[in-house]
Parts: sequence; C-alpha cells; structure tokens
Amino acid sequence: MPFFDFHCHPGLKPQFSDPAEKPTPWVFIDAKLALARDVKLRINKLFNETLNSQSNLSQLLQNNVRLIGVILHAPEQKIGQGLSEKKIVNKGKINLIDKNQLAYLASGVHSFELINEELRWLKEAVPTIANAQFKVVSKTTDYNEADNNTVYGAIIVEGLHCFFDDPHAPDAKEKFLGNFTAFTDEHTVVAINVCHMQQNPFCNHAHGIQFLNPAYFYPTQIGITKWGWEIIELMIAKKILVDIKHMSLKSRWELYTRYKSDPGDDATFVQPLICTHAGTTGISIADRVNYLLNSPIHRGQVYEIDHLKPKSKHDPECYHNCSSINLYDEDIKTVLLSGGIIGLSFDQRILGYADEMVLKDVTVPHDVEYISDMEAAFFFGPPDPATIPPRPDDDKVWAAEDFADLDDSLISTMHRRFLINNIIHILWVAHTSDVLDVNKAAKQVCIGTDFDGLINAIDCCKTTDGLQQLKEDMKDGLIDLFIKTGITTIDVNQFLEDLFYNNGKNFIMGRITAMKG
Repeated sequence: MPFFDFHCHPGLKPQFSDPAEKPTPWVFIDAKLALARDVKLRINKLFNETLNSQSNLSQLLQNNVRLIGVILHAPEQKIGQGLSEKKIVNKGKINLIDKNQLAYLASGVHSFELINEELRWLKEAVPTIANAQFKVVSKTTDYNEADNNTVYGAIIVEGLHCFFDDPHAPDAKEKFLGNFTAFTDEHTVVAINVCHMQQNPFCNHAHGIQFLNPAYFYPTQIGITKWGWEIIELMIAKKILVDIKHMSLKSRWELYTRYKSDPGDDATFVQPLICTHAGTTGISIADRVNYLLNSPIHRGQVYEIDHLKPKSKHDPECYHNCSSINLYDEDIKTVLLSGGIIGLSFDQRILGYADEMVLKDVTVPHDVEYISDMEAAFFFGPPDPATIPPRPDDDKVWAAEDFADLDDSLISTMHRRFLINNIIHILWVAHTSDVLDVNKAAKQVCIGTDFDGLINAIDCCKTTDGLQQLKEDMKDGLIDLFIKTGITTIDVNQFLEDLFYNNGKNFIMGRITAMKG
C-alpha cells in the first residue's frame, strides 16, 4: 500500500541556501557544522537532525509516498532575521544556511517570488533516480496510483503572506490581490493557511515558534480582520479550503461561526475545514486555563503562559501539549462535523512529548505560549489574567519524575505512544459525541508529518524512511486503546491502511473533483 502525507515540505530547506549552490529537492541534505577550514562535523546532536532531510523527493519515492500535500511556503521576514542573529549561523558555520540569503529573506519583500521559485524548483529539478519525476496534481486524472516512479503533489500554501511582494508598499493590497488571483487561477490550490508564525494583516495567529526570539513572533492582534474576511470569502468562492493550523483560538472560533451555512445548525458548513498538521490539547476549551504552571505574566503586548501537560485520558503514560496552537475537543468536533480532515503532525512537542534534550533540565515539563492583549478577554475570561491561579499539585499532569528513569532506548517507543494517543483522542471525541459517528471519523484522520519543516520529529519516524515500520509497530498500541476506550467497531488493519493512505488520498481527490467538476 502507498503512503500519503498531508503536509510535506520537500522544497523548503533549499530556500535558506546560496541560490547558486542550493541543493536539489531530490537529494538528502546532510547539514554540517564548519569547525575550521576544510573540517566539518555532522550536527545531528546539536540540531536534533531538523536541518537534515526528512522528506526530499528521493526519500518520498523510495518509501512509496505516492501523494503529498506539497507545501509552498515563503519563510517569513522574522525567520530570516532570527536565524541571522544566531552566532552559529551568522559566522557561516552551517553549510546549508547562507547568511546573504537570510538577509534576502529578512527584507520581507520577496514572498510571492519565493513560492513561485519553490514550485518551479520542485517541477524542474533533475531527479537523481532514473525515470523518476515530481508532478503537481491539477485534476483527478493527473494522479496515477499505479505509477511507482512519480511523487504527486497537491498544492497547499502555508500562509497568505506568501502572496505579498512588499507588504508595506502603497499598492501592497492591489499587488497582493493580483498575485493571489493569478496564482490560484493558474494552479489548483487545494488549501491555504490564513496565517503562519508571524503577525499578518489577515488574522491573529497562535504562538508556535520556540527556537528564535519569541518577541518576533508575538500574536498581537485580535481575530480575523476585515481584509482577512475578504480573502477567506474569495477562497470559498474558488473552493479553496482554509487550513486552520496556526490560527489563534479566537480566529478559529470566528471562522467556525462564519463558516456555518445555517447559523442554527452546527452540522452545516459552506465547505470542509481542515487541519493538515495537528496535535491535540486533550482538553475542552472550557479547561484552557486550568493547566497553568504559573499565573499569566504580562509582557507588554502579550501575556506569557506556561501550560502544564495534561495526562491522557487514554494512555496513563502519555500527555498532551495544551497550547492553543493545538486542537481543543471543540475544534476536533467542528472539523469532523464540517466533513473535513485532520492530519497528524510528527513533531514531538506538538504531540505532547517534552523534548528529550529538555527533560533533563526542567523540574516540571511545560509548554510556553503568548496570548495577545487584544484577545486576553476572550482567552482568559472575565478575571484579570494575572489573578488566575496556577494549577494545584496533583497527579493529572506530567512531572519530571514520571520519566526520570526512562531508558534512552525506550524514547522511540514512547514517541509512538504519544502519536497513537493523539489519534485515539480524535476518535474518542467522536465516539463520545451524540452528533458524530466514530466510524466516519476514522475516515477523517490522516498523516501530516510536517517533514522537512523545522520540526524535531518523533524518534520512531525521524524521516520518511521510517513510515512502513511505524505503521506496522502501531497496530498493537491501537488495538489496546480501541479496547480501553470502547471503540469496538473499527478494524485496526483497515484503519492503518486508511490512516496512512486512503483517507488523505480520497479527501484530496474529492476536493479536486469539487473544484474542477
């Protein structure tokens, strides 16, 4: 059986390289650290392998990943600026990253140029495997499931900022609309994220980046803007789906309300909602401030909050990341009711695991995020956020001693359990709902790795090379939790085939049919 990946970035990392020397998306990128002239050292330990390839086109082809949501993404201005400030980068010690290219990104005026270049590079780069090719799926007849020599990609654009030239130019809005219209007329774009990591003029985002100056990525606005609604309505008219990942909780809630074709009917939507690379909070929205390590701290335009990790309802040794970038139970229910689909991220942190390099240094594993002042009343409720008390000590959250004696050889197994826990939680939300069908929900989950982004991937599947083994190894864990949660109507073997391929493929083909007739 082939594989499907809803959120895959095979063309992202070359964007950080010298354009004259950037690697082809068909080759494995082996990032190295320059210690001295002509002396290089692999930096896997230092960077948790995130700079090395997780899903170049050769890896995808060799591991039978037949169809992907191919993500086009222009790294934001603050990404270029933040990376440039890292000593290890600005001294030119990483052969993958060119500081002149970072300055080019940090200018913030090349986004539309970058996604066009990324798409051209993916389509025109010479394969390193005989007879291999990459092909964009524009209509359903473009996809040949029996073709073993082709990686097929359905276009998803990660962030509306990707359609800007200079966002501060007097004619920025006019140029944006022209770029958006021209690109989506020429190409079949299945979905677009309204926002990404950096503040944009369309909607407020959820804080999500951890390894650069957090102030660069503060969410400082409120909900969806007037311009944001104009573009969302244009997307609906063109049957382009909204990928809700990266939207703030308030932005998502506004979207759900507007997306209902009948305001009085929770099950009628103008089109499906999707989340291509998700994790679950494990909690209801009502519990969003019930798992705080400390009272919220005001940091100027934002409140800083430290989320404890709620214990899973399903696996007593698993926990969730309840940062608002992840899906609350109500988010899950809404996406499923809309007829949409949820892709599971393979990012350790998103799935709820505390990075193994961090565990040794913290007393209580937690996740930090920032909430906009302008959304504080919505997120925290009536009280002054500073008066919200931290969670009393109990056994409902992860404490460092929970894994204090965990053998390093077992971390990979734990990562697999955390992934299974997120999948089971989605199904559990459906199973315990009076308006959802768990058997239907089982057809609405898929894999959305975020490979070749900047994620610290789960050890049980660090690259595309690990997909087949992961699929085989998940069977027993799924069976155990199906029994424990009372989900008895799902055949695990069929579910695994659906999770890793059928669900995503069927959804993409259905959407392209809806778009093209």
